[in-house]
Amino acid sequence: MEVRDFEIADHDWARALVAGHSGGSHLVTRLGEVIDPLTREGVVAEIDGRSVGLLTVDESDRGLEVLTLHSETSNLGAGTRLLETAMRVASASEANRLWLITANDNLHAIHWFLRRGMTVATVHADHVELEMDITESDALRFVRFPRIADVDVLPPEVAGHALAPLFEHAPRFLARLVEQRPFWDDVGLTAAAHDLTRTMPEDEQIELLAAHPRIGADASAVSSMSRTEQGYDDEEAPLEEPWIGEELETLNDAYERIFGFRFVIFVAGRPRSAIVPILERSLHDDRIGELRRGLDDVVYIAADRLATLRG
Repeated sequence: MEVRDFEIADHDWARALVAGHSGGSHLVTRLGEVIDPLTREGVVAEIDGRSVGLLTVDESDRGLEVLTLHSETSNLGAGTRLLETAMRVASASEANRLWLITANDNLHAIHWFLRRGMTVATVHADHVELEMDITESDALRFVRFPRIADVDVLPPEVAGHALAPLFEHAPRFLARLVEQRPFWDDVGLTAAAHDLTRTMPEDEQIELLAAHPRIGADASAVSSMSRTEQGYDDEEAPLEEPWIGEELETLNDAYERIFGFRFVIFVAGRPRSAIVPILERSLHDDRIGELRRGLDDVVYIAADRLATLRG
């Protein structure tokens, strides 16, 4: 992939690209001002001479602002490559930061920029301002999970979207959890989640448990993090006997008939064969105790996922 300067000859292609991502117009509305990005400087990403991505910028005393960043196809790496180029341009021009504004309901974009080291500068009623301090480095700082300081100030829907992978996207739990902010740090997030699971209505507790897949569920039907936790991605793991999957299915059925909610356990690296006797013993425990244990394990799973994502 090559990156070159944005040129007048690119305008027809760029107009169609930006309009296709922006509801039909290539114009950018920012803080009450309408800007034509085609009149600004930018860079184009190319693969084998074909233009695949565009980034345009506006330079001011506030730093180097990213006006548009779009690619023709996702997962090519064009966006990342263009953002890296913008950082080098900002550094060379002695700008103190790289920044941008996006709508506060643009969940994918906000998450994408946060994972590349940008942080929340300001949250407004209808948009979020993100920034990156480039006075120390002109290289992207990739993170797999945003800072809790950013989660604490993001709009509720955006914060819930960021936290969702930790809790298997349980909607009502996530809505309640973001109401507990500020968390301040990872420990505070875990503590808030633990307190909430104990106090929210039982139907929401059961919904949270049901968001997690069954132990032994088909690998294609579970989240990427659960798939790793249950050992599906471990190519060196010994093959399990077929009876283990059949036994887990039978035990899960029995557990759900007895208690009325899903069996959830913090696997913690144990093979599924080691879960069979645990699940067998759980069938003889009392309902309230099992409900509490399962909810505690939901939080243990989330804390372990968070530690993994922090790397």
